[in-house]
Amino acid sequence: MRFFEKLQVIERVDGLIKRKGTGSARELGGRLGLGKTAVYEIIDTMRSMGAEIDYCVNRRTYYYTEEKVLAVGFVDKSKINGGKSSLSAFYGQDDFIFGLSSA
Repeated sequence: MRFFEKLQVIERVDGLIKRKGTGSARELGGRLGLGKTAVYEIIDTMRSMGAEIDYCVNRRTYYYTEEKVLAVGFVDKSKINGGKSSLSAFYGQDDFIFGLSSA
């Protein structure tokens, strides 16, 4: 899977986690067109990026144990107050878009 494809999958999983609507790894894989192992790899990647993700057996969904914001890496939500200037302040770049500078 290419970087941007993986990023799109991560964004989609992030949205489903926020809505607490992922289902099991198998169900999530079905939604994404991925196998169960690939889903575990995506979740592990998200965790390595800073997301704190758990799975609730009763509700059958993944969820965040701490609220974070996806910004090509997970950062504390308090560090992003909205808008380009906040991202620029956090990352130290003027034209920050998904981790890429438009220089």
